[in-house]
Amino acid sequence: MSEESQCNQELESPGPAWPDFKARIFNPTVNSVSLEFSLLDDALVYSVEQYHNRHGWQQAEWTSSSPVDVTNLEENFGYRLRIKALQIAENGSRYVALAISPDIIACTEAALPTTNCLNRAIRKGQQFLVKRMLRRRPSLIEYPDPNGYMPLANAIIQGEMCIIDVLLSAGCSVHLGNSGSGRTPLHLAFYFGHLPSARILLNKKAQLEATDCNGMTPTHCAVDANQLEMVKFALESGANLEARDACGWTVLMHGVVMDSSLEIIKILVTHGADLTAVDGVGKSCSELAKLYRRQQVADYFENVLKCRSSKSVIPANGAEAEVQQ
Repeated sequence: MSEESQCNQELESPGPAWPDFKARIFNPTVNSVSLEFSLLDDALVYSVEQYHNRHGWQQAEWTSSSPVDVTNLEENFGYRLRIKALQIAENGSRYVALAISPDIIACTEAALPTTNCLNRAIRKGQQFLVKRMLRRRPSLIEYPDPNGYMPLANAIIQGEMCIIDVLLSAGCSVHLGNSGSGRTPLHLAFYFGHLPSARILLNKKAQLEATDCNGMTPTHCAVDANQLEMVKFALESGANLEARDACGWTVLMHGVVMDSSLEIIKILVTHGADLTAVDGVGKSCSELAKLYRRQQVADYFENVLKCRSSKSVIPANGAEAEVQQ
């Protein structure tokens, strides 16, 4: 039998307990830990062993002193370690175990989380993982994900209310959503129909009339996405229905062009949207409805205009009758 085989065989054999053993783990990194332990007077060398579920105890490091660095470990992982104190056998041919320490639990550190890591946690709804990442790297709230959206914007897109609360508590800005498109978190809440987050954002002083790179307000977005409840909420919150985008389209014009439901069109008209307004090329809402083949909407506009016209004529006729009398 070779010297190496004899040594390995000896290391697998049980040994006596280690009297008054003390150990501590310090300076953990992503792939190593430092281990300090009490020494034995008669020990010549020490074998630091790591436990594997399939292979049992395996030698990880050799040392003749303390502390020792245990290296080549996996990131963010827990390990079960022990130490064997060894001395030379009487015949000088091999090492024998003088004592074996109790098990020692060590954990490596996780690397600083990245924007990708945070976005994955948001997409999977991992509230506590998001908290942990932000505790370890608070500045993550300041960086956009590779998709261009800030963490709060991504949470709103996913509709994760618990994570939205976490991000707002961590200091996320309610004004920054996507620097490329200029869309704010409120734009996204209105577009994706997430009413609870929209309420919180407005309570946090988000701007209801903020515009993106196309000049669209959150109300424009709600109409574009056919979000009836969000349109109602915008009206309750005092949204400006005559706000115009880069094309000169009002909220009602957006509803016509973007194929919003007739119910949304009616709500906008009922709340005072101007049917006589014209866009940047001089097209009225009625003309846009005909241009985009929204015949049902065009008929509705025609009926409304007729009704308003008749109401304005009746008082005029009544006044003339009084004058004639």
